[in-house]
Amino acid sequence: MSSFQIEKARYAEMGLPPVQLIVVSGDIVDGSKEKDSFVAKQKIEQQYETATKFLSDLCKLFIGPKQEDRARVVIVPGNHDVSQYVSEHSMEQIEHDDNEIEKLADALWSDKEEGADIRWSWKTLHFYRIVDRKTYNKRFDDFISFYNSFFSGIREFPQDPERQSYLIDIPDLNIALACFNSCYQLDHLRLSGYISPRSLSALTSDLIKAKNNGRLIVGVWHHHTRGLPNQSNYLDYSILDNMVQNGIFVALHGHQHISGMINEHKDVSSDAILHLISAGTVYGNKRDIPPAKSRQYNILVIETKSEKCEIELYSREDATALNEMPAWDRGTIGRSLKTSYRITIPLTPRQDVEEEEKLQNDINQINLQIEKTGNIEGGIDQLIVLGMEKPLIRKFVLEMLQRTDNHIRMIQLFSDPQNTTEAMAVFESSIRNKDRATLKRMMNLDIVRTSTDASMKSMVAEAKLLMI
Repeated sequence: MSSFQIEKARYAEMGLPPVQLIVVSGDIVDGSKEKDSFVAKQKIEQQYETATKFLSDLCKLFIGPKQEDRARVVIVPGNHDVSQYVSEHSMEQIEHDDNEIEKLADALWSDKEEGADIRWSWKTLHFYRIVDRKTYNKRFDDFISFYNSFFSGIREFPQDPERQSYLIDIPDLNIALACFNSCYQLDHLRLSGYISPRSLSALTSDLIKAKNNGRLIVGVWHHHTRGLPNQSNYLDYSILDNMVQNGIFVALHGHQHISGMINEHKDVSSDAILHLISAGTVYGNKRDIPPAKSRQYNILVIETKSEKCEIELYSREDATALNEMPAWDRGTIGRSLKTSYRITIPLTPRQDVEEEEKLQNDINQINLQIEKTGNIEGGIDQLIVLGMEKPLIRKFVLEMLQRTDNHIRMIQLFSDPQNTTEAMAVFESSIRNKDRATLKRMMNLDIVRTSTDASMKSMVAEAKLLMI
């Protein structure tokens, strides 16, 4: 803690304002691989005791000594916060004949319900099945005990595995933090990150209120969103478009132990960008930290103006060779040589809060139904009933149609495109369907003729070749 006492004194010299918020994006503990449940639980509890002491001292140093001051600390779980001994005891090895292997493999990779309980171990080269779902759902109990104790009297961690999310609204900072458990389906045999769609839909009302109050909405979870070909331990990014559509344009995550701006996710239907900021490891050892990197943490300086928010990101890095006591100095962003990075987030308070809230709730429910049943066309029918004159509905219908090969319906529903994204979708469907009449009409539209978009120009050129 003495290294942070030195840091606090240096912030003023660096021209930085006082710390008003602390975010911890998972992996509070290292965990335990002990097979004996009693020993494993004891080791994990000892680690959480150490973490509690560290975080308590950190909060006292930067925020304040009272229990209520911990309201300015934000914590989400990471993959190391999943108690391995619990998930191991919830599973059994599957005994099978050779002719059953293909069926089990298909179920393992299926996104349907029959594959939800199947796991594969590369270590033992065996299939496993979750046989005790009640026990399996307790794999976060050690983390939850720590969380509820640390935030006693302030907040509690949600118990429902499908709805482990919460919004922390801080009016005086004009910030709302949407916190998610990205380890929803993670266990000792499944390493990929996943955020339950229900955890996002559970926050719909709160997110709309925050957006219409002009808040900067910051997503917080553990997993990064991209990885190398031989990796599978990153987040299923399919939910990111939904994050953007719910007003989340910046997110803080951990997991890869590298500080900085790692990725930007663009919602092509609205051109909105979700800025993803990764955190380093502040308390790790050599085993936890990537080669050529050291301990790191981020400082975000946020300045809110009338309709936008300026965020300046700084990286701080341990200049020692991972000594017990770090010596913090300027660090680099990601794998670049930059020591700071600035982003601008739009803030646009909107009206008709109740109407928009209901519409977004309806869309989220239809989205959940589509994910559950796989019936995209039926979902599109329900969306159309809500009104194609509404921009939000048009955006979702377009996204759903792009997941199908129904080019005729794309042409019918978006025959009068309202923006470049819709026009390009109609162009693509018309080209694939060899619909020369629609292509000829599209090329005469002002939105097409005046477009400077390179992709649009390419499609026009392709359409002209088809017309010959």
